[in-house]
Amino acid sequence: MSHDNDFPEKHGAQRTRTHARPRPAKKPLVAQEGQRIPARRADEHAYPVETPSRSSEPRAPRAQASGAPHMPTNRKPTDSHAPRTHAPGKPHPSRNQTPVAQTSTSRPSETVFAIAGACVALMLVIFGVVHWQSTKPIDITVNGQELQLPRTATVNDAFEAAGSPATAGNMLDIDGELLQEGSGTAYTATLDGHELDPTTAADTPLDGHTSIDFANGVDVEEPSNTAENQPIAHGAQDVGHGPLHIVTQKGQDGSGTIKTGQVSGKQQVIEVTNDPVDTIMKRCYPDTQGEKVVALTFDDGPWDDTNELLDVLRDNGAKATFFTVGNRISGNGVDTVKREVAEGHQVATHTWDHAAGDGQSVNLSYMSAEQQREEITKGFQAIEDATGQKPSFVMRAPGGNFPTEVWSNVEDLVVADIGWDVDTTDWKRPEASRIAAELMRVTPGDIVLMHDGGGNRENTIEGLRIALPKLVQDGWKFVTIDELMKYPTKDS
Repeated sequence: MSHDNDFPEKHGAQRTRTHARPRPAKKPLVAQEGQRIPARRADEHAYPVETPSRSSEPRAPRAQASGAPHMPTNRKPTDSHAPRTHAPGKPHPSRNQTPVAQTSTSRPSETVFAIAGACVALMLVIFGVVHWQSTKPIDITVNGQELQLPRTATVNDAFEAAGSPATAGNMLDIDGELLQEGSGTAYTATLDGHELDPTTAADTPLDGHTSIDFANGVDVEEPSNTAENQPIAHGAQDVGHGPLHIVTQKGQDGSGTIKTGQVSGKQQVIEVTNDPVDTIMKRCYPDTQGEKVVALTFDDGPWDDTNELLDVLRDNGAKATFFTVGNRISGNGVDTVKREVAEGHQVATHTWDHAAGDGQSVNLSYMSAEQQREEITKGFQAIEDATGQKPSFVMRAPGGNFPTEVWSNVEDLVVADIGWDVDTTDWKRPEASRIAAELMRVTPGDIVLMHDGGGNRENTIEGLRIALPKLVQDGWKFVTIDELMKYPTKDS
């Protein structure tokens, strides 16, 4: 029977462990006086611990390295004085050091992680509380209605939640006229008894408030621009009554601060630096002081009958004023106008085409400002082109329609607008006797309306043949408009 295990040194070559670290020889325990040497188990491999005082107390067992192979325990005791051996490269333990047993302890990082985890948990709790507080609904009374709204709600949120219980105001122009419905402030809000600015109320937060009341919005004025040292247009005053419509005072613009509406385009004078001077357009009568003078006027020529009419005037020594239509002064019309001037008659304008087109052949005020001026300037130019002379800058407006706005637009072009006192109504083509009867009722300084164009005028010519000899016999004198305007004027 083999006892290899009893003598491991005999089989060292066969049992050599390539990975085992050689152990030092065990040192037998020496009992001191009065000390008991404990019995050693067969499988115990701890080494005795040497203390600095060289005590013979047993050494604390050394923890076996993890994974190290188990060494056999049935070795022969060695001499206590034999030198110890130790693994190559490992320092020999000092005789004065006590080897410390290796034990499992908590790493420092585990403590850090535990503290960090606790902090994160605390932060989550705090965040949850804060979030709950911030999202907790608020109770508020809106126009007597109890509502729950988010804590972040604004005045406008409350307005919408209550079903928009108010009507928006309007936008007004700078003159206070309605410009756009519903373009004012959306509502008026009173928060806990304090009225809010309507222009900034919408974004006011509600947290911390208890009630809000809405009323209708307010009107606002359109946005505008203000500029200094701007021209202030002068006005026009149309005063008095009578057939002569004369400018007695020329207008002059002023200057000052002007506000202009950005939407309406209207202008408003905020401050006047220099006062404007209004144009005075006076309607009046010539004051002949009883002198028997009459102004015969003829409209709408030249026409085919104009030369026959001129024969009657020549035969009675009567002068007249012809208010011509500019586009009629062509062809034979040029010769007719030249004859009128040569025989001492006055040629003035009745506009270029009698306000045709937008003016509907009756009213300059239906036309644009540019069209109005063109009607007059072209009418004057046609006369000058035909006669070679500057015309008289008086005119008769088509239909006698010459309101203030037209005057203000053309006041630099004309001296006077001429109306009439006696309308023979020859434009209706009545019998010659009726036209003659109207002529016979003239008074000193009257202006008589007749026509030499616009159609057949034989009744007008015949009426003149009847009336003129009688009037001349009665001492009446027939003058042009320019001659009549040399007399003083009177209001009635």
